[in-house]
Amino acid sequence: MNLIKNLSIKNKILLGIGVSFIIAMIFLLAIVIYQFNYLSAENQSLVEKELLEREYDKYETLVKSRAEILSEIYNFYSTGKNIIGRNVTESELRNLIADFNKNSDLVNNYYYIYDLEGTTISLPPNPGLEGHNRMDLEIQDRKLMVEIINIVKNNDGGRISYPYINPNTDEIETKYGYIQRIEGTDMFIGAGGYQSSYYSIVDQLINKIFNIRNKTIYLLLITFLIIISIIFLIIFDISKYINSNFKKILAAFKRVEKGQLQFKLDTSSKDEFGSLASGFNKMISRIEKLTYNDPLTGLPNLCFLENHLSESLNKIRNKSENIYLFTLITDNLNLINSNYGYQKGNEILEELFQRLNKNLFKKTTIARKNDEFIFYFKSNKTQAEIKEYARKILNSLSKPYEIQGNLIYLNFELGIAVNKEQESCSELIRKSRLALHFVDTKNKIKFFNNSMLGQLSGKLNLESKLRKAISNKEFKLHYQPQLECKTNKVVGVEALIRCQKFRECGISPEEFISLAEETGMILELGEWIIDAALKQLKIWHNKGYNNLLISINIAPQQFQQDDFALKIEQLLQKHQIEAKYLELEITERTVIKDVNYTVEVLNELKKLGVLVSIDDFGTGYSSLEYLNRFALDKLKIDKSFVHNNNNLKIVKTIIVMGKNLGLEVVAEGVETQQELEFLINNNCNYYQGYYFSKPKKAVEVEKYFEK
Repeated sequence: MNLIKNLSIKNKILLGIGVSFIIAMIFLLAIVIYQFNYLSAENQSLVEKELLEREYDKYETLVKSRAEILSEIYNFYSTGKNIIGRNVTESELRNLIADFNKNSDLVNNYYYIYDLEGTTISLPPNPGLEGHNRMDLEIQDRKLMVEIINIVKNNDGGRISYPYINPNTDEIETKYGYIQRIEGTDMFIGAGGYQSSYYSIVDQLINKIFNIRNKTIYLLLITFLIIISIIFLIIFDISKYINSNFKKILAAFKRVEKGQLQFKLDTSSKDEFGSLASGFNKMISRIEKLTYNDPLTGLPNLCFLENHLSESLNKIRNKSENIYLFTLITDNLNLINSNYGYQKGNEILEELFQRLNKNLFKKTTIARKNDEFIFYFKSNKTQAEIKEYARKILNSLSKPYEIQGNLIYLNFELGIAVNKEQESCSELIRKSRLALHFVDTKNKIKFFNNSMLGQLSGKLNLESKLRKAISNKEFKLHYQPQLECKTNKVVGVEALIRCQKFRECGISPEEFISLAEETGMILELGEWIIDAALKQLKIWHNKGYNNLLISINIAPQQFQQDDFALKIEQLLQKHQIEAKYLELEITERTVIKDVNYTVEVLNELKKLGVLVSIDDFGTGYSSLEYLNRFALDKLKIDKSFVHNNNNLKIVKTIIVMGKNLGLEVVAEGVETQQELEFLINNNCNYYQGYYFSKPKKAVEVEKYFEK
């Protein structure tokens, strides 16, 4: 059996075909046997008909003969007054006929005599009914006496069949017979037999036929039985092997679908299943890396940390140890990105991680999310000891970083949360971030405490300003061109929201958009963005830039609205824009929040003709499964992949994957000629970034368009 397992799929198929041929021969034999049985059934039917015909003939001969005798007796006695010295009454004649019929019964059967009124003249099996009228005799809803008398009156007699109780079995059977009027009288005579009386003869004939057949095929069956047994074992082993492997692969996909990306298939098999398992493991390792690891530092991302933190919280309940969770941020990394570019900013992040990793305890779990580093560990140390440990970490990280010969100093803040009983993973992370709001210039380290809840006056102030800015319509849209890589032709723009008042206060779009999402104001703000963007697009179309499309970012709260697709349709109708010129960008965390709902909404958008792209692909919950399930048009490669030479293979992989799935690919954040050439050489469809243009006002970006 091991030899069969190590055969290639091709050889297994050939073996299966050979086995199938043998099985086909067996089926052929079965068909022949079936046909023989069918013919036997046909013969049985013919024999039954022939025997029935003979039975009818027998009873017809007997009944007619008896009717003639009784007719002669009746006539003799009815005219024989001189012989007995007086006239014979009708009653005496009937009794005479009844006595004669009783004393001359058939072997295993009898004659019955009735008059045309249904009165019983002679019924040997049941003499108690003689003299009784049986016109009301009814079996299985058939009025038997009425039917029989009608046959006698109309035809003087004939063949009959009717249901009747067999006195030998007390069961209702079909009775076949013949009836005949007794000439010169108002009486008739009949006789018949039950169906079972001649079935036994048929069964004997059929049994002889089957015995001959069985003796003929037994030898064939024994021969084939041995062959079938061998074939069955072979097929069973092969099918069991294939089925087992398919079940393992299917189970593996289901486990991966549930997020168990650490699962691996056994690769010991030497056939194609072994190769498939090996490929599956490589794919899962790749997916695991993309899903749980930050592409820049190789660190696990927040998704990975949340999974492990949840497990740790469950294990540590009711124990003396605490879990300390840290959220580390730097507030001037955006300034470095703006001055030196994202590539230099990423180099700073890499060095930052190296320093951080050297100072952390060995059993610390760490993750990166954007410009945050989140890490936790178990410890029974006091808060004072943990704070001193945190101060050493900040001292190491605060040493200057060198960029192009310049020393750069980063400002770090550290929020710390300690787990309490029944603390959830998200709650612990939220508290550590909340503590960051209370960090000041003198104290860069803050432990969360309950008094912090409700004290975020600065945040409330920003929220107030945001509401006022929305009410006063203080926002403007800037547009960043999107270009075709090979021709460098502008094909569309991405609409990006800006606010001069917030910019003067040092508040970035990411900050006020994040707050808008937290407070729900993003719904009103997001609808304004779509409306304003489509209004501007219509202006450009009227100027002759007919093929220009516009791309708009959609927040998760917007996408989750029940009437989201309807609102998009109404805004398109309002501005008289064809749906194919509108592209909606949604993030990975948006689409996986409710997969069934996402499928429904994306299908509605697809029916409208709206384009849909996945923004910042690869930085969130990357899943190959949703790319197949969702009605998508484009993938947007996050700028963190484009800027890092170590991630160029990932970029190439995403481009190839997009092509294979029939999706177009857009690269964000392109800043150098070298980055653009790489994208062109790898057949990326579109790009955008500072290399061509920063986001600009409508009148400024219009110069790049072609009519």
